[in-house]
Amino acid sequence: MKVALLGDVHANLPALEAVLAHAGKYPIEAVWNTGDFVGYGAFPDEVVQRLKEKKAVGIIGNYDLKVLQVKEEKAAWKKSKVPEKWQAFKWAHEHLSKDSRDYLRSLPQELRFKAAGKKFLLIHGSPLSIKERLTSDTPDKRLRELSQAAKADVIICGHSHRPFVRELDGVYFVNPGSVGRPDDGDPRASYAILSITSKSIQVQHYRIKYDVEQAVSAIRSQHLPEVFAHMLLQGRNLEGVAEDGIPVPQPLPKAKAHDRDGCIQSALKLAESQNYAAGHARQVTRLAVDLFDQLKSLHGLGKKERLWLECAGLLHDIGLASGVKQHHKSSLQLILESPLPPFDDREKLMIGGIARYHRKALPSQGHEHFASLAPSDQEKVGILAAILRVADALDRTHQNIVRAVSVEISAEQIVIKAAVRGPAEEETEAALRKGDLLNQVFKRNLIIKCRRI
Repeated sequence: MKVALLGDVHANLPALEAVLAHAGKYPIEAVWNTGDFVGYGAFPDEVVQRLKEKKAVGIIGNYDLKVLQVKEEKAAWKKSKVPEKWQAFKWAHEHLSKDSRDYLRSLPQELRFKAAGKKFLLIHGSPLSIKERLTSDTPDKRLRELSQAAKADVIICGHSHRPFVRELDGVYFVNPGSVGRPDDGDPRASYAILSITSKSIQVQHYRIKYDVEQAVSAIRSQHLPEVFAHMLLQGRNLEGVAEDGIPVPQPLPKAKAHDRDGCIQSALKLAESQNYAAGHARQVTRLAVDLFDQLKSLHGLGKKERLWLECAGLLHDIGLASGVKQHHKSSLQLILESPLPPFDDREKLMIGGIARYHRKALPSQGHEHFASLAPSDQEKVGILAAILRVADALDRTHQNIVRAVSVEISAEQIVIKAAVRGPAEEETEAALRKGDLLNQVFKRNLIIKCRRI
């Protein structure tokens, strides 16, 4: 049995037609589509209808879901999204027929098949998150976690826009790459043919030339953002295009975005609405900021990230009203769902993520909110959450025992010297335990030394 694997067409009809024509040269029995029919390109309705006509077996992608939410999210997204991004969502929604929208809504987020005695799972991101990007560099440990969750012999995914095949412990991970918007510097359309027998699984990736100028011309004629045209011409994502000097849209400037006092007042207003423990929150925040400043030679972050940490410190326990056991998760939800001006949605997600990871599980691609962040933002959340975890532990008893901290850094260790005004065994034990993330992100062992004052 041979199956054509494709996905991430992103409304690029010329690329899709070239791929289907190439696949038509082989004895293909089915077409499996990993989602993201629309977005960026100028042919959203045509792409949906063409794949529907082809009887492609498909799932919905995260971008498709976004486009279907335009009416409900219009007011919020007009304020929070990059203007060009908002235009792209809105344009795609308006240029989808009712039939195409209904068809997309009918699609599941995963499909399972059996063929030649093997189990197949078709997903957009990963078995645990529609937004998780799997690539050829995904660690083996993570793939094993996903294998256990998937319970399949072959996992077919998209979303990362990068073709690969990995086999680990007898489980195959296959990404056919992106038909309509490759991200690896090769502008040619990408897809794969999967050959299945009772004895073997074989994957052949193909890169197909198509009429890029036709796709680019259509983007320009529809007055879509020019950066989308350059993404197709270069076969790169937004960040990659920016490296070559093409302006990448940025969020509208916010007058108070870096007004510390205004941001802190906004965080305090939310904290007070949840009857937070003010003394503990302020102590943890003070310690976190001190640690941030003294660890700057390792993390290299600036004022913006420092402000996110401050706000996360003030808000980290606001979910306690929902119960102690899951309060870190409740804190994240409250931050995401509550007004927190002047922060935009991305900044709220960053602050919420830092607060969420102040206890329990470490940041993971299996957590949807974390997986949705860009890799650089994930790294920042990890660093800032690592600092907050230790700061929270240093007020384990909520008695304000630690009066000051100083940090010594070596190639192997981070030594935190704490000036304390009483017994601090609980704080020390908690800090060493919750220093797990700090050890990981800075690749050094945490040592805590206390001195009575």
